[in-house]
Amino acid sequence: RCYILSNENGKIQLSLRQSRLNPKIKSKVEDIEITSIKDVKKGQLVRGYVKSITPSGVFFSLSTSLLGRILFQNVSPYFVQKHSLYEKYLPEGKLLTAKVLGVNRKEKHIELSLLPEDTGMSSVLPESLGLPQYGAEEEKKEADDEEKREEPKLKTKRRRGNSESGTAKVPVSGQKDEAEKLYRLGKKDLIALEITKIKNYSFWEAKPKKRKICPTDENDSGIEVYYREEDEDDQEEEAAKKKSKVRKPGEAPRLQISMGFTWDEDNAMDIPVLDQKEESSESEEEEDMQSKLKKQTKKEKELEKQKKEKELCKVEAALMDPSRQPQSADDFDRLVLGSPNSSILWLQYMAFHLQATEIEKARAVAERALKTISFREEQEKLNVWVALLNLENMYGTEETLMKVFERAVQYNEPLKVFQHLCDIYASSEKYKQAEELYHTMLKRFRQEKSVWLKYASFLLKQGQTEATHRLLERALKALPTKEHVDVISRFAQLEFHSGDTEHAKALFESTLSSYPKRTDIWSIYMDIMIKHGSQKEVRDIFERVIHLSLAPKKMKFFFKRYLDYEKKFGTAESVLAVKRAALEYVETKSSLADT
Repeated sequence: RCYILSNENGKIQLSLRQSRLNPKIKSKVEDIEITSIKDVKKGQLVRGYVKSITPSGVFFSLSTSLLGRILFQNVSPYFVQKHSLYEKYLPEGKLLTAKVLGVNRKEKHIELSLLPEDTGMSSVLPESLGLPQYGAEEEKKEADDEEKREEPKLKTKRRRGNSESGTAKVPVSGQKDEAEKLYRLGKKDLIALEITKIKNYSFWEAKPKKRKICPTDENDSGIEVYYREEDEDDQEEEAAKKKSKVRKPGEAPRLQISMGFTWDEDNAMDIPVLDQKEESSESEEEEDMQSKLKKQTKKEKELEKQKKEKELCKVEAALMDPSRQPQSADDFDRLVLGSPNSSILWLQYMAFHLQATEIEKARAVAERALKTISFREEQEKLNVWVALLNLENMYGTEETLMKVFERAVQYNEPLKVFQHLCDIYASSEKYKQAEELYHTMLKRFRQEKSVWLKYASFLLKQGQTEATHRLLERALKALPTKEHVDVISRFAQLEFHSGDTEHAKALFESTLSSYPKRTDIWSIYMDIMIKHGSQKEVRDIFERVIHLSLAPKKMKFFFKRYLDYEKKFGTAESVLAVKRAALEYVETKSSLADT
């Protein structure tokens, strides 16, 4: 069970607090719920989860909308140089107890601490790591502060000494202490202090580590002169800059000296020192800039997510559109997955690959369709087989076509497969192969009327009328007698459409003379003559029919057709003539009935 806090923009926030799940049970709440910054007070112990670790500190989640920051110096009493160690011992989502050090309600900033002396818990970093503590760093800071306070006094002493005698009169014991202080104030390169005595007076000079001593002349005053080569000076300055840039986190900034020591009274200058407060303020500004950049990146990420969601919605809407045509193989896969028994989709999928001249992929789709379509869907499977035959006929060889043909004959009705392959040969103008296949069919399916008719149609399209006449004779010999009338009428129809019309009329006339009561043949003959014959020929056929001795229902049918024809193509007199003929037929039938 869980409690739903909110449901906005498709994001659901849940709570597992017992006080929400079971409000009737009044148990003590260990962690007070924090909903805003007003619920946080200085000195308060709170529990939360590690959100992230950045160069500016550890961000601590107190609630879904409230974050606090823990500086690295407040995370552990140990000094850590590599932040990856924090990521190891403070993984995202870890539950910890922290103490509130400060709350800025205007800017909504909360400073927290994980130090053992603040929380009463053990350190988040184990002591077994052997890390140095921050105490040593603090002692260095205090020593630097003392040096800053004593430095102005040293400057005044140097000025007084130079003004009185031109040399710095300092006791030897005091010089050592002052040298140690200046050593700490100087650059990172070692500064050696040398004490010399001239005329019972002693003074000390700052000497860099790498210096060469010039040979003294006879007229020299006795003071040793030191100088530094330009190349060495440049190298040391570059090394000092690199070292000054690398500073451990939490370490106090070192004082920088812009030039070497000089005791010349005229060119006496104060040593410029970088203010620690200014540097700390700069570091805080850098941290603020980094946090702003991170906030911007988060917003950008959210915007990118929203854009991606909109694009996905558009894609989903397009996919749901029934009128949308598939544009890729993935679209076809999705369609055939929804309708696996639809041969139309499979054929479109094959055509898609053929448009890209991907023959093997089209073959693979056909084979996949034959395996996927249910065995009960015989016509759908046959459609795929025909498509595969077409593919092999167009892009394959005769061997591959025959292999597919033999497989298709095994899995489907052989006659249908033969007929489809004949049509494929005819449409691709492979007349020789088609004729050979028809001869094979006549031997194998000689009792099938459709085979004779299909071959007759093929011959008539090739203009072989005489071959068609001979084929009719063979068909009448091969087929049973009950099929003769139908076969003759079908051959006559084919002759009317693409053969000899006179021979077709002769076929109909001979059939009707032998079977005058076959009203179906009369109807077919009338329809063909209305389309292809003259009005006189059509009227002659109608006159012959209405004078036959047929059943009254059949006669009524022919009179009605005759009347409709005259109303459409004849005159008023011809219409009256048909009505009189119908009236006479009725009177004769009634008189015969009375007798």
